[in-house]
Amino acid sequence: MVAMQQVWPRFVPEVDHLEVYEQVARPRCPDRPWVMLCMITSVDGSVSVQGRSGPLGGPTDWAVLSALRGCADAIVVGAGTARSEDYGPPSPAAEVRERRLERGQEAVPLLAVVSARGELDPAARLFGGPERVRLYLAAAVPAPRRERLAEVADVRTAGERAAEAAAITADLAAEGRSLILLEGGPHLNAAFATADLIDEFCITRSPLLAPGGPGMIEGAAPQAGHSLRLDRLLVADGMTFARYLRRRDPHESA
Repeated sequence: MVAMQQVWPRFVPEVDHLEVYEQVARPRCPDRPWVMLCMITSVDGSVSVQGRSGPLGGPTDWAVLSALRGCADAIVVGAGTARSEDYGPPSPAAEVRERRLERGQEAVPLLAVVSARGELDPAARLFGGPERVRLYLAAAVPAPRRERLAEVADVRTAGERAAEAAAITADLAAEGRSLILLEGGPHLNAAFATADLIDEFCITRSPLLAPGGPGMIEGAAPQAGHSLRLDRLLVADGMTFARYLRRRDPHESA
């Protein structure tokens, strides 16, 4: 168990990182999956160092990400992030697999990669696991590229010139997947935020400075002023782990 303290909404000197994320109450959205965004940032708000988020994290952050993945029905990530971070197929620990099966979930969450251009290497580590990766591509991706990728992945179209957040969530909802973990990057986050599809923000703050890096949401952005409420704050190894929820009801109390 990772040694973590909870400091909000009440102080708990030691919490189990798997249990604390599994026991979170997530309302069911009536017509789409619940979307939780998970990102790590530096103190000054950058989400990467020289193009990668790995240098910001460490074992504790990875344990939290693994716990969130353990809750999700699908992991959604942009192709650029999958390439720069050298994504591999999800591989939950045996304990996490058992917990998922007990809850009626598949043993391993679906990994869905979003790409407007389909610029992915079919020989990449991403496609080397036993479970088939899903690719959401724009319709404009050239047919030869799409056909090569279809040999190693489940390829679907979600939008004309860009893969659209609403089409992706609708496709996952049609399969009964009710909890999506959105792992970036910043432009994919912007697409989901602009479509008003992010319900939960799980933000790790690393005790590092990384000036000049991109922020959590880049490109097209939603209207400013959306209100969030802090639901939980954990600390470990000099990092903070905050969970924020969207206030869908303007009269909702803090």
